[in-house]
Amino acid sequence: MIKQILVVAAGGALGAVIRFFNSKAITHYFGASTPWATLLVNVVGCFLMGIAYVYLIDKYQASENVKLFIMMGFLGALTTWSTFSMETVLMMSYGEYLKGFTYLISTFVLCFLAFFVGMKIST
Repeated sequence: MIKQILVVAAGGALGAVIRFFNSKAITHYFGASTPWATLLVNVVGCFLMGIAYVYLIDKYQASENVKLFIMMGFLGALTTWSTFSMETVLMMSYGEYLKGFTYLISTFVLCFLAFFVGMKIST
């Protein structure tokens, strides 16, 4: 268990640092008032999660540590949107359309609502 935690932490540290540098670079060129850095890491993270899923799970059956480092650690820290996207797409691809759609809508509504409520009760 400790080894798995360290593997996830190492991948997460790398993903978080890349997210930080991406944010600095994008805001340098486009300004701090634009959400382009977040959009970029979310789109790139989802693209990479799709590739990682196929190669690490389907094609090469990578070790658990490799999957944890890349998918949970690196991509998880780069963007949690990639994990959310993978889970939603997998539900739908397994024919669980109602479950996938419910997850999709509830994630949007509940996360935005939670953020809003968190802001309001903190002011």
